Amino acid sequence: MNQDSFNFDIVTDRRDSCATKIEEMEARFGRSDLLPLWIADMDFPASPCIIDALRHRLDHAVLGYTTAPAAFWDCIASWIERRHGWRPDPDHITFMPGLKKGIGLCLNHFSRHGDGVVIQPPVYHSFRSVIEGNGRRVIENPLLLGSDGRYSMNLDGLADIIARERPAAMIVCNPHNPLGIQWDAATLQRVAELCHRGGVVLLSDEIYGDMMLGGIRHIPTASVSPTAAEVTVTLGAPTKTFNIPGIVSAWCVIGNERLRQPFYNWLSVNEFNSPPIAAMVATQAAYEGGGAWLDSVLAYLRSNADCVADYFAAQLPEIGVYRPEASFAVWLDFRSLGLPQPELVSLLIDRGRVALSDGVSFGACGEGFMRINIGVPRSVLFEGLSRIKSAVKSLTSSNDAATKTYTKIPFVKMHGLGNEFVCIDCFDSSPDNLSQLAVEMSRRRFGLGSDGIIAILGSSAGADCRMRIFNSDGTEAQMCGNGIRCVAKYVYDNGISRKDTISIETLSGIKTVKIHTGRDGKADGVTVDMGKPEYTPGAVPVSHPGAAMIEAPVKVGDSVVTLSAVSMGNPHGVVFTDAFDDALIADMGPKLECHAIWPEKANIEFVRIDDSSTLSMRAWERGAGETMACGTGACAAASVAVATGKAQWPVTVRLTGGNLHIDCDPASGHILMTGPAVTVYAGEYYHA
Repeated sequence: MNQDSFNFDIVTDRRDSCATKIEEMEARFGRSDLLPLWIADMDFPASPCIIDALRHRLDHAVLGYTTAPAAFWDCIASWIERRHGWRPDPDHITFMPGLKKGIGLCLNHFSRHGDGVVIQPPVYHSFRSVIEGNGRRVIENPLLLGSDGRYSMNLDGLADIIARERPAAMIVCNPHNPLGIQWDAATLQRVAELCHRGGVVLLSDEIYGDMMLGGIRHIPTASVSPTAAEVTVTLGAPTKTFNIPGIVSAWCVIGNERLRQPFYNWLSVNEFNSPPIAAMVATQAAYEGGGAWLDSVLAYLRSNADCVADYFAAQLPEIGVYRPEASFAVWLDFRSLGLPQPELVSLLIDRGRVALSDGVSFGACGEGFMRINIGVPRSVLFEGLSRIKSAVKSLTSSNDAATKTYTKIPFVKMHGLGNEFVCIDCFDSSPDNLSQLAVEMSRRRFGLGSDGIIAILGSSAGADCRMRIFNSDGTEAQMCGNGIRCVAKYVYDNGISRKDTISIETLSGIKTVKIHTGRDGKADGVTVDMGKPEYTPGAVPVSHPGAAMIEAPVKVGDSVVTLSAVSMGNPHGVVFTDAFDDALIADMGPKLECHAIWPEKANIEFVRIDDSSTLSMRAWERGAGETMACGTGACAAASVAVATGKAQWPVTVRLTGGNLHIDCDPASGHILMTGPAVTVYAGEYYHA
């Protein structure tokens, strides 16, 4: 588990794990061959700190009665304070056996049979089922959908409902599921005032409060005013946040003693609020040690949300995308298709073979909408988007099989020391959405299998050509040493430029390469002028207070790693080690790549000094994982080794895929990298 902890691109097979998204698929959707993007859990392994804590606890084989220590309640209060700026009194917190169960318990205590409970659809479908299942009445105050495509609360309608229906309780979803809206403080203040005036208990479901995207801060309902604190029962949990819903754990905060004391006494008498061992251990581990993991997840989810918006804007502009401020769900608007909801659902299931959450399950106002779960590896997400596109596009064809067309994309498969690339000649025209194409083409077994794609284009900056490189996860890289050698070979071998020295434009500037030909007259090796290594923290970029980050201690979980930061047109972290360990690299690679010191993530090199002129290196590449070689990484490793007195120029860097020769021009200080580039095969990729 540890080795995959921070690499969210890894696809985990959840079959044979009793996963609800798979086990209940056929019963819910009528077939079992769908891509499951419906139920609200993520496909990412849980934070290693949680797994480690559970394993450590099970080392003690006695699983007897347990009592939560004071530190358990304090860790919940401290987490809420650190993440949301509101610190509840630990004595005001109690355990809940799940958030939905918590709502049910609250309804049973704070209302009577036949009482009304207000909800605001489109909203989490379980609100309705738990209200009606416990003999209470659902009172709807639907959200307003404005002409700008944004939702808001109908506060005038809420005031009228409370005055007319006299509900006992109201459930506010904050952030709101399925829309991902973080309600502003003024709106929450008004809701609390209306509830206070009408004697309504306000149940605030804040299970997605920790999952804010793009730097937006969660606003706890009880924190917005003294009135809100008086009427609010706050319910939260670590389960969505840390992807541990299979370990049922939630909590409740009530500041008002008049509400709290009788309710908590009732819970205690029935032992509803006694945390089981696994829930207690997992919750405390998550809140005390899971912050860095969560930050990485949120960054990945935000990128996934960007991918969804960009994909639909480019491929299916008729489908609306409601950008979430929180959570791992995106609300999709299919109303422009003009389909009744059963036909829309059937279209996506039978033609798209994708399982989404039916918009109507969130209320009648969800007709024409669907919810997609984006808490999956990016390759899986793009597969789902592609299936949705195929289904929607099939509506314009009377015979899908006969009329389906493909774009044929000529390509050349190349590699530099095993660092594989699909190179596409884009001098005449460039395919749309290269980022999405990189994910599709790079997939092992389902695509061509590569570490990314390189588009080779004309240059408007006076260079012989321009390269754009996209990693296998769809992110665009500034520069790639192995990739630029492949570009140079392609340009030379195909007669685009027959000069011995070629200039190539990259996102990190124009690079000069020298061609070394073999007996067949084709490029056999390439020397690349990689420019000067950059150590200034702001230019790398890396967060570090000094003039340069050279062999500085970096805390990673419970470990401390000595790391140097350098840019070779893209950010690198160099770690010297006495010996290579597969587990170390698989564990530390993703953790260091996504560490908080890197504002843009970084490539990580694990380097062993063999002698003063020879290094051995393993490369963990940003957006691709471990690769057989990394040209910029070899230059970074050699530069740091010389700068720290561990090596002297020239340096041979031994990589898994072969050797690179790295030298430094004494006149300019530029790093010169020499290595091979190989053409493997050419073909045509059929892109739907």
